[in-house]
Amino acid sequence: MFFCFGARSMMSIRFVRKAVVFCLATMLVSAFVQAQPPGSGRGGPGGFGGGGFGGGGFGGGGIDRAMLLRAEQIRKELKIEEAQAATIDAALEAFREERSAAPRPDRDAISKMTEEEQTAFREKLQKERAEMSKKTDEALGAMLEPDQAKRLDQISLQMKLNMTTVATLKGDDMKLKLSLTDEQLGKLDDAEKASTADMMKMFEEMRAAGAAAGGQPGGAGGREGFAAMQEKMTAARAKSTAAALSVLTDEQKNTIDELKGAKFELDMRALMGGRGGPGGGRPRGEEGGKGGGRGTRPPAE
Repeated sequence: MFFCFGARSMMSIRFVRKAVVFCLATMLVSAFVQAQPPGSGRGGPGGFGGGGFGGGGFGGGGIDRAMLLRAEQIRKELKIEEAQAATIDAALEAFREERSAAPRPDRDAISKMTEEEQTAFREKLQKERAEMSKKTDEALGAMLEPDQAKRLDQISLQMKLNMTTVATLKGDDMKLKLSLTDEQLGKLDDAEKASTADMMKMFEEMRAAGAAAGGQPGGAGGREGFAAMQEKMTAARAKSTAAALSVLTDEQKNTIDELKGAKFELDMRALMGGRGGPGGGRPRGEEGGKGGGRGTRPPAE
C-alpha cells in the first residue's frame, strides 16, 4: 500500500522518483501474479515503512545485496554453490526476521503530523533503512568471494542506473568515483527537475485514465494496460538517462562502463519475491499459499 504525504501540489522530486519506481514494481508484480495459478504465495507487507519488494524494497529505493542474492539468476551468475548458498540463506532469513520485527508506523499518527514532521519522520525511516541495508550488505559481502562481490556490485550498479540514473550519479559513492564538478551536479539537478515534470505529467495522465476506466492503471484492462504503462515508463526513463549521461565527459562514461562490467540481463520478476515466491524471500518456503517452493538449483558449472 502506498502512502502519500501532503497535497498533490507539494510533491517533491524525491516523492515522484519513488512513485515512479513504485509504479514499475507494481506493474511487474501484477504481471507476474496474473501468470500464477490460484494459491500462489502472497507478498509481505509493503507500503510506507514496510519491507516492500524484496530486501531493501523498491519503494525504499533499495537495490542491495540482500535483494539481489535472493534471485536464482544472480546466484547462477555468481556461481554460488550449495554450501555457500545455505549460509547466505540463513543470513537472509535472519535479516528478514529482524526487518519484520521492526515496529510499523502508525498511519493515524502520521496523518496528524505537520508537513515538516512528516518529512523528518520519513527521513528518519530512510536513514534507518539505509543503515540496516549497509549492515546487511557488509555481512553478505563477507560470505562472498572477492570476484563474486565485485560482480554483484556491477549488476547492482547496472540496475540502479537503469531505474534512477540521475539519483545514482549524484550519490556520494558515484560522485567521488566520477569526480563530478559543481557545474555537472547543477546540470544533473536540472535534468532531474525536467524528468520530474515529465513523470508528474505522465503520472497524472495515468491516474486520470485509470479513474475513467474504473481504477485500471493506464485506462486499459489486463496485460494491454500494463504493457502501455511499461512502454511509457521505458520511454521516460530512456529520455531521463540520455539527459543525465549527456552531462558526463567521455572519460567519466568510460569509468561507468568499467564499474558496470559485462552487461547482465536480469528478469525483474526474480526480484519480486526471490526464492520463496512473490513477496517471500523465504529460503525454505513451501508450495501453495505459503510462498511457493524453493525451486530447482541449476547444475554447478
